[in-house]
Amino acid sequence: MKNCYRISRFALALLMSLVMSLLSLSTAFAAEYDYAYPSASSKKGLYIRPGMEEDALELGVRHATINLSVGDFLPAPAFRNETNCIPFSYEGTTYWFSKQAVGQYDTELIRLAQGNVLVTAILLLPNRTDDLQYLIYPAARGKSANYYQWNMASEEAIRALRAIVTFFQRRYSGTSGPRIVGWIVGNEVNNSGVWNWAGNIDQDTYVGLYAAQVQEVYNAARSVCANTRIYMCLDHYWSVGNGNYWYAGKEILRKFASAMAARGLGNGTWNIAYHPYNISQYEPNIMSNSDAVTNSPDTRIVTMKNLKAFTKYVKKHYSKNCRVILSEQGYSSVTAGKDTSAEQARNIALAYYIAQQNSMVDALILHRQVDHTAEEERFGLYTSWGGENAALPKPSWSSYKYADTTASDQYTKDAAKQAKDLLGKKVKKKLTVKRGNLQPIGDLSWTKRYGNGFASFGALTEFRQENDGYVLVHDYARNPNVPWGMIRNGKINCKKRTKFGFGVYVSSSLSGTAVVYLRLWSGNNCYYDASAIIPCGTQNQLYAELKNWKYRGKITKAEIMIRPNQAGWESGTNARIYSIGARP
Repeated sequence: MKNCYRISRFALALLMSLVMSLLSLSTAFAAEYDYAYPSASSKKGLYIRPGMEEDALELGVRHATINLSVGDFLPAPAFRNETNCIPFSYEGTTYWFSKQAVGQYDTELIRLAQGNVLVTAILLLPNRTDDLQYLIYPAARGKSANYYQWNMASEEAIRALRAIVTFFQRRYSGTSGPRIVGWIVGNEVNNSGVWNWAGNIDQDTYVGLYAAQVQEVYNAARSVCANTRIYMCLDHYWSVGNGNYWYAGKEILRKFASAMAARGLGNGTWNIAYHPYNISQYEPNIMSNSDAVTNSPDTRIVTMKNLKAFTKYVKKHYSKNCRVILSEQGYSSVTAGKDTSAEQARNIALAYYIAQQNSMVDALILHRQVDHTAEEERFGLYTSWGGENAALPKPSWSSYKYADTTASDQYTKDAAKQAKDLLGKKVKKKLTVKRGNLQPIGDLSWTKRYGNGFASFGALTEFRQENDGYVLVHDYARNPNVPWGMIRNGKINCKKRTKFGFGVYVSSSLSGTAVVYLRLWSGNNCYYDASAIIPCGTQNQLYAELKNWKYRGKITKAEIMIRPNQAGWESGTNARIYSIGARP
């Protein structure tokens, strides 16, 4: 009887696995959207400061993460009404989503859609002491942690999880406009004690809970969009942990894969979001030596230096279809009170080149765009004048912008050499960039004019066409570093007319000057970049000489943008861009 009992249990487990697999397949076929997972022109990514999306587009960012924290979008009981919330009915229950939070997500994702940025949502569960505490796994309640394990022991909590994912996936899955293309479930789940607290439970139970949560996110997201990607998340501790409830990522991954397979989701159905920080997050040098960072599959730590050891292991054990995004890593511009901004600039470019050369990696999402004064590390591409408010760009801003272009600086050149020494092959240059200057011109008597068809871009409250130009009013509420200007999509032929120019007037700024730049695109992988510092409060007539740019006969897009010169803007700053054209 004992043997028969074991056989029946095995048969039942096998049957349940088959049912789960069939359910997953049926979910995919029944999805509301079935377009392929979109491709990106670059692996360059960034954790973007809300409100600074256009700055990220100028950097060439094509991947971003957005934190969807339950603490932000599910309000307290007093605010659950149609004045403050969007009601969403799901499986017989009404859920209330904060209009303010969802409106901010809308704005951020709409701006990123302008640059075809692929957005992956990070689903996070912070502490709740109100009636939503049921979302937290019971054993985890009562201890302070950053985030918590979802309560997979409660059908009510599981239904809420499905409702949340379904709500956002439906809102952001159209064939055009803002989209969420992937979900990272939790944060650094091998460090349960801090980032995904589940209580004093054993490791197998913990992994089982997490796998159950990932499966529910998978089914809910893919019921809406068939090719949405779902990621589990690990930090850089690979074959060892670092204290209580801080486990080795490799062991958590092994157990997670087994638990997912038992649920009908085998290799290639889920993916990995990895965080290959340096051993010390204050030390920016990727290439520093340590016994903990080796090329062995049993290395204690995985950083960008030995990333290949990790991805080779993933490919061997979980297939090449288990895609990897490097969803968080940063390099500090201050180390032990010392300015390491040059090292930061070089190592950010190096990290990008290493990711670019790795066929298992789809994105390098840098942490972060702006320093946060609550963090001791200074990971940002901008300094901060308080909180997470951008002050001035660091050298790393330029090194990251030009890392995948032919317009290299010394930091990117040094990084490219290091990458070649490490990987044994040259880095790739995705974008062909020709840099030039905007120069003064005596008159604006063009033989061909291109004044029509421009659309607004960036930090503007008003944009209108007027006479032979455009009036632009700056949005003083936005961060002063956000560019503002206009874009024209359409063919321009400067094969014979090699002088392209315009007039520009900027009313005022805190420094009394402004930076104006012209960018002319030929297709998606080639552009001409010219700029000038101009005085405010006066008319400026400028042109770019294109005779040495071989793509001038096939221009497909023109951008004219304004940025601050060191300081920011005055309230009420406005501009006029006029008389746009070309001549021999």
